[in-house]
Amino acid sequence: MTEELSPEWDDEGLADLHRILMWQLLRFTSSPLSDTTGARLVRGVLMPPEQRGITRVVLWDGHRLEGSSAYDVPLVHPQGDNIPWPHLVAAFRRVLVRPPAPDSIDPAGVPLADARRHVLAALDHVAFELGDALHAAVSMLQPPDAPEEGSRLRLDGFLLRDRATARLYVTTPDIADRLGLDVSLHDDDGRVRAGNTALMAALPSLVPDELDSNRSSSQDTYAPAGVYDFTHW
Repeated sequence: MTEELSPEWDDEGLADLHRILMWQLLRFTSSPLSDTTGARLVRGVLMPPEQRGITRVVLWDGHRLEGSSAYDVPLVHPQGDNIPWPHLVAAFRRVLVRPPAPDSIDPAGVPLADARRHVLAALDHVAFELGDALHAAVSMLQPPDAPEEGSRLRLDGFLLRDRATARLYVTTPDIADRLGLDVSLHDDDGRVRAGNTALMAALPSLVPDELDSNRSSSQDTYAPAGVYDFTHW
């Protein structure tokens, strides 16, 4: 595959996309990325110096480094749009059911396969697992870059309530105690989804401005300031 799959993003923009994917793949260093046999734990996530718009994911079985395999995955569509990390992870997981064979060796000596075309094709058929949805919901509230950034919501905890709902426990400088925010893990068609960009963008204004209109009748010891229902978003 040639450079046409790396649209003309600037280097820092591509590096930011790589870093986002790297942090999201970190959870798979101890839990398998895929339940298929073979090398399915993340051993490394690298930015290939010889390629643009690509992340190189190194997998192993957790026991034998010599059994590792590396895969190049795209960060952007050929049309130029970035690929959201939940979709990229799900597509890569699908590719690993029948992974492409290595056709070269990376600079670290690991057999390397170009998985870009396979991942792009798999994007049309991604299916999210419940764990993907929970992880994406919790990731809506990232830790502040500095403790003094008091205007941001702070995530204090979370709980998968059922197969369709997660509760995020948050504090904010405007309210004295902890809130519980219920969010949906399904889309309007009832399918598991990973990520809710509309809710993520709206939360800073919904809390505290729209709490009263979203109050839930649920009682929760972990949320003394009340539970609020945002599952309709």
